[in-house]
Amino acid sequence: MRGCGMDMDWRLSVGMAIPSIELELVLIRHGQTKWNVEHRYLGHTDLPLLPEASERLSQPQQQICMQTELSGGFWRVFCSDLLRCRETLAFVAPSLEQDAVYDQRLREMNFGAWEGCTYEQLKDNSLYRRWIDDPSKVTPPEGESWTAFDARLRSFLLDLGQAAVAAFGCCAIKEKKSEVTSNRVLVVTHGGVIRNLLAQLVPGLTFYSAVAPSPGNVMVLKILWQHGQWSADKAHILEKG
Repeated sequence: MRGCGMDMDWRLSVGMAIPSIELELVLIRHGQTKWNVEHRYLGHTDLPLLPEASERLSQPQQQICMQTELSGGFWRVFCSDLLRCRETLAFVAPSLEQDAVYDQRLREMNFGAWEGCTYEQLKDNSLYRRWIDDPSKVTPPEGESWTAFDARLRSFLLDLGQAAVAAFGCCAIKEKKSEVTSNRVLVVTHGGVIRNLLAQLVPGLTFYSAVAPSPGNVMVLKILWQHGQWSADKAHILEKG
């Protein structure tokens, strides 16, 4: 995809406003792993998909559902670098693997010493109970703070916005829409990441009220870049699968 070069910088220097930019964000949650089925905390532990999860992603009905959303091309393709997401991308859209950016910021939260544990194993742990009540104030032992988790996803969204301005904003100013082949972005990631992104993008949603698609399914979200940030509307969220 061609950019618009220095013309954009010159126009910005004389105060020309960048128009709002709309993207269609296609969010795919990875398929199931052994720990997902066993309801164990799974963050940075790098497990593969279950064989049956791989089979499900390869079934014609699932392929038809996915291909509806995956057809038409993408401006950018992002994927968590963890194996379960890479395998999901390979099953649902092998032709996009070569275009994907495998970004560590799209990893699930790191649960540290609680990785691989179930609620039943942790429910009597006072630190765990405090974390459940308010994860912004408690960090799992050897794990990731809520501040760090939230910040890396804010960083991802900001970088996406800046790239969109560079690619779409200048072309819109110059009315050369043909220079942009698609305004769609594919992200293959984790349930917690999707909930965090929704909470950041949709006014009124929180991490706890946001709902991620079930494993191996897709959600489509229209997002708007204005005044240096992304936003979305609940009415523009569509889950499929």
